[in-house]
Amino acid sequence: MIEIAALLLCKLGGQGGSSDEVKAVIEAAGLEANEEQLAKLIGDMEGKDVNELMAAGSEKIKDVPFGGGGGGGGGAGDGGGAGAIEEAKPEEKEEEEEMDLGGGMDMFGGDEGGGGGDY
Repeated sequence: MIEIAALLLCKLGGQGGSSDEVKAVIEAAGLEANEEQLAKLIGDMEGKDVNELMAAGSEKIKDVPFGGGGGGGGGAGDGGGAGAIEEAKPEEKEEEEEMDLGGGMDMFGGDEGGGGGDY
């Protein structure tokens, strides 16, 4: 995946996308190129236009369903009935008790009296 991203960066930068150029981009990012994957990618891309491949991929991906939508709830006429829905009761939160620190600390960890701080 890194190799593909580096190849696309080379192409965007106006370079040819040779193995050395792609490897230089990967190394500039502080990573190490996988020589086997890089050789396969360069071989697969031989004689192909990146822009045409991107356009073809965009055409294919527009038909891919990405889910979403979920089903609707049961209506009153389909047996589910609105009467089956119960009203949600609001939950009562328990109040937390504050811990008594004896009055000897403030937000900054010093004495509560203030007075001598540099803040």
